[in-house]
Amino acid sequence: FNQRKSHKSTFVLCNHFNLFPMELKDNINKVKEFHEVFGLEFQELPNANISKRIYELRHRLMQEENDEYLEACEKGDLNLIADALGDKMYILFGTIIAHGLQHKIEELFHEIHRSNMSKLDDEGKPIYREDGKIMKSSNYFLPDIKSVLER
Repeated sequence: FNQRKSHKSTFVLCNHFNLFPMELKDNINKVKEFHEVFGLEFQELPNANISKRIYELRHRLMQEENDEYLEACEKGDLNLIADALGDKMYILFGTIIAHGLQHKIEELFHEIHRSNMSKLDDEGKPIYREDGKIMKSSNYFLPDIKSVLER
């Protein structure tokens, strides 16, 4: 697996979901606008040390949407599934700006994708656990998050 292939498959994924980098940034900025209008905290620079109140709120909001997604799937209701997924994105974008990672998130995603693709075995095949989780092969490498954050 090489880096060139990684960028190509990320482009294909983004193209499939009509989520090009500018649109991602635009959507994050919409959530930033929401935070500004409603007086919610956010950071402009990467920051791990946000208040406990904020990170617990962000966690709780994500958990609530995960639960709503599960309920929607159990009901087989595509409208509720779409609503839950859209809300999850909105909350995730809010969590990204709460930590000031909006200027790094795309590059972080690419690095995590490169790492995830390294889970393929020597024959380019995934290794599955019994429950369907994809396991790490001997080719796996951790994403170099620190380098992305330091750029």
